[in-house]
Order: sequence, then structure tokens, then C-alpha cells
Amino acid sequence: MSKTSKNILGDQRGKIGKVVGRVVEGEQMYSAAPGLRGSSASPKQKEHRARFSTIIRMSKPLKGAIKIGMKESASKRHLLSPSNLFVNHNLQHTTYDTATGSATPIYSEIILAEGEVPYASFGTPSLDVPQQVTVTFTGNNDWPGAFEDDKIYAVAYCPDINQSALAFTERSTGTVTIQLPSNWTGKTFHLWGFALTSVTEKYELESYGIAIIPGECSSSVYIGSGMIG
Repeated sequence: MSKTSKNILGDQRGKIGKVVGRVVEGEQMYSAAPGLRGSSASPKQKEHRARFSTIIRMSKPLKGAIKIGMKESASKRHLLSPSNLFVNHNLQHTTYDTATGSATPIYSEIILAEGEVPYASFGTPSLDVPQQVTVTFTGNNDWPGAFEDDKIYAVAYCPDINQSALAFTERSTGTVTIQLPSNWTGKTFHLWGFALTSVTEKYELESYGIAIIPGECSSSVYIGSGMIG
């Protein structure tokens, strides 16, 4: 997938030779044109399509969290959007069943965010309050590059309904709570967390050889799964 913000030929949409053009949020993007589908596909092609379809399906309700968690990391790669980066990272984090031709995410390995920001250390999710999941965390506020007003995000995803919910708080609070939809009752959901820096200009950590820039996140952490009773 490639993209450009300016095109002397104007916006290009549809198949152009061996590529497909489309415009997303004002940017011209290109991807390889799909090949022939159907029984002629090789087992490897069928497996790739199943993994790809599964991760694309998951990415749609998680779009808001992915845009926050991977925006800066994607921008460093220039030719990738946050959603494309999510797909690239997570295609390998699926299992494939040759008998059914279906793929399933390995939720504990799914990546929603990445970056140099110090992460938070999350505890076990609590479901003591109806329709809520609460997670305590250690903010690691004394780590280089961590600030008390950094945002800590918690993201829940329910595969059966293909919906997500998220919430955030400041690093200094130590607790984040997500309100879960009523239609999640009796269904398993998965939970991740990550930190978003509060810096408004580039922050150098010379002794560590890294720099934190505005909008950058930590890498995401899989917190666990649960079910509303």
C-alpha cells in the first residue's frame, strides 16, 4: 500500500493497471489489484485471505484506539496509515484452521499501540460493578519519559459482536474504568492498555538514546479477558 498527498493527475479511483487507486481522508492511496478469486486460489493464498479478513474485521470497531495508538509510529513509516500498520503487525498473530478455512486472532499477542513512551503496569480486571470493567495500574511515574498527566487508555473488544469500548485516565490516578454495552452480557471480551504521552514538544532522553514526540504512545499490553455475568 502506498499513498501521496498530491497528484498532478488529480484524484485517481479504481483499478489502474495492476494497482487500485482510492482517496482516504484527502490522501491518494494505492494498493495492489486483487488477483483472481475462487477455487483457483492456492492453499497459501486462502490462508492469507482468511488471516487478512479476520484482522480487517477486528480493526474496524477498534479504529479509534488504533488511530491513537499507532498514529505516530505509522507516520514514521510514511507510507502506512495506522490501520494498515495494525494489519501488518497482526496478520501473524492469528491461527489458521485448514479444515474450516477460518482464522482466529491470538488476542494475547494483538498489538494496538507502539512507541517509546513508558508503559503502565496493569492489574487484574475487576467486574464488581454491573456493566463496568475496572483495571488498577501502576503508572511508573518515576520512569524517564513518564509524566503524571500522560493518558492511560484501556480498550475492550468483544469478538462475538465485533464491538469495542474504551476509556482513559491520567497516569497519576492508578485506576481506569470502561463502561461496557449491555449487549455484551454473557459474552467474552478482551482488554488492552497503553499510555499516550502528554508532551507538547519533542522530549529528548539522551542517556537512553530515544526521544518522545507529541502524540507518541507506549506499546500496548494485553491485560486479559472477562465476561459480564
